[in-house]
This record gives sequence, structure tokens and C-alpha cells, in this order.
Amino acid sequence: MLTLLLVLPAFIILFLHGFTENHFKLPYLVPKLDANGAVIMNEKDTVFYQIPDIGGDKIQVVGFFADSAVAIAQQMTRVEGLRINDVIVKRVGEEQVALEQFKATPLQKKKPVKTIPYHEQFMLIDKQGYIRGRYDATDPVDVDRLLAEIKILQDIYAKQ
Repeated sequence: MLTLLLVLPAFIILFLHGFTENHFKLPYLVPKLDANGAVIMNEKDTVFYQIPDIGGDKIQVVGFFADSAVAIAQQMTRVEGLRINDVIVKRVGEEQVALEQFKATPLQKKKPVKTIPYHEQFMLIDKQGYIRGRYDATDPVDVDRLLAEIKILQDIYAKQ
């Protein structure tokens, strides 16, 4: 009986590890809007904004912050520390580019309740130019989520 209690969990773990697969998804953000501000639909699907001229076949992490933002620069260094071949990390300091090209807007956080201005955010952009995540660049926990979601996005591409 003791052998069964020890062996059965091992078989279950081996079965789950060998015959199952984790499926993660990341949302698409920033729906495309028409001239009246209504969300554009393709039949029943939402059409999402693609960043024009994103260039390249790489995942991108974009930070919007000034040179004087030391705490945010430290978090950006954490992301750059990954040194992953298919990920580009860059900073956009121009307000017009951030607002127009990247559609950067204030980020509303629920816990704790606060508004994160665009110039304190990181943005995760997939290879096709879709915005897949927005993160509070001043919060190490949110940057941890960014790091995890980069790996999820890489996994999504690896399975295609």
C-alpha cells in the first residue's frame, strides 16, 4: 500500500509532463478606431491597432521615459539583462512619437488604485506590431510580469 502511495503520484506527474502542454495567451490591446471614435470590427472580430513601421522580425519592449528617470532606467536594465536574440529593448523619449505612433495613454491600475502616465510605462509589442502588454515601469512586480510575458510571447511564436 505504501508503494502505491509513493508510485501513483510519480506516474501522474510523468503523465502530465509527457502528454500535456501549457497554453498561454496574451491579449491584443488598443483597438483600432474609426473617425467617430467607434471600434472597427471585421465581422464579429475587433480590429487592433498595428504600430506602423515597427521594423524587424523581433519582439520589442519600448520604454517611455526621460533620461532623468533613474528608477525606470534601472528597471529597463533588468529587461535588457535578458539578452534574448529575438527581443529588442528601446527607449522612446519623444512625446509626439509615444502618443501618435505607439498610442501611449495613461495606464489605470486597480491595486493600488492609481494612474500611471505614459512616460512611466513599458510596452510589449509583438513581431507584427500589435501591442500585447502595458506595464508600470516604476513597479518591480509589474516588470516581473513583463519578463514573464516576454517568455510567453516567445513560446507562442515557437509553437507556430
